[in-house]
Amino acid sequence: MSIVMETERLLLRPWRESDAEILFRYAKDPDVGPAAGWPPHTSVEESLEIIRTVFSAPETYAVVLKQTGEPVGSCGIMFADGTHSAAIVDGEGEIGYWIGVPYWGNGYIPEAVNALISRSFNVLGLSALWIGYYDGNRKSSRVAEKCGFTYHHSESGRQVFDGECRTEHFMRLERAAYVPDVKLRRVHEDKGRYMELLLVGDEQESMVRKYLPSCALYVVSAGGLEIGICAVDESCEGCVEIKNIAIIEGFRRKGYGRAVLGMIADMYPGHKLKAGTGEVPSTVGFYKACGFAYSSRVPDFFTDNYDHAIIEDGVQLKDMVYYELQR
Repeated sequence: MSIVMETERLLLRPWRESDAEILFRYAKDPDVGPAAGWPPHTSVEESLEIIRTVFSAPETYAVVLKQTGEPVGSCGIMFADGTHSAAIVDGEGEIGYWIGVPYWGNGYIPEAVNALISRSFNVLGLSALWIGYYDGNRKSSRVAEKCGFTYHHSESGRQVFDGECRTEHFMRLERAAYVPDVKLRRVHEDKGRYMELLLVGDEQESMVRKYLPSCALYVVSAGGLEIGICAVDESCEGCVEIKNIAIIEGFRRKGYGRAVLGMIADMYPGHKLKAGTGEVPSTVGFYKACGFAYSSRVPDFFTDNYDHAIIEDGVQLKDMVYYELQR
């Protein structure tokens, strides 16, 4: 299955053969490849071959601007059993990246690298990450610093494509030192584009479309990577209701849902904050652990309003049970 990651401004997706001309446009620039230790591309055909070989490796992504839909650079995670520069061992990874010259200085690569870090630690379960850069490549070292990496060691006599020997510096980030920056971003237009995420929290699309227009929709990001969604109904004066909250697989049971509820509570001071759910022990336990208490119930809500049986953790949902935050 192809992995596509989304940040505020970027999509990280696998490279496609149809990207060859765009790749060549940026990879032919002598200011790009040599700084990272690889030669400038000499033709579209060469770029196509790179896509078919080097860029076909697992966890290698085109850095695509949402605004244009076109790739402007590349990033990826390398492992102990593949091509890498650092002395990594099983359970660790190395992050590599580059971006076309016209896009330098816009913060796109730190945004992409933060997404890779989040995936590496939360989904892939890696214990540590490395970034290597050659002496003098201040732009690359600045990216690593911005993303929380610290200097580890240097190795001299590293030979690159043209036979030159360089010094390579290595920076490292351990899972224990990783503190993701959890943020909520309100969506003001085209809420429906997040339907896939919304259906993680509520599996019937017709129901989602019924309440979505009256809701404030917030995208949840961790380390810049979009990992969840929260829909908050603001239509009742003095009270807001969480209609949908969902965190994607790989990021659950790690405190992100609790963080989101806390942020939502802070955003609506002076309001009652309630959430409706089915009587699933794990979900009820989650809300109680976050400071919510039983408020009321609507009998047969799920059986009367959904066109199929809703099953969660082996439990068929029947009544809608409301919990309210005890401020």
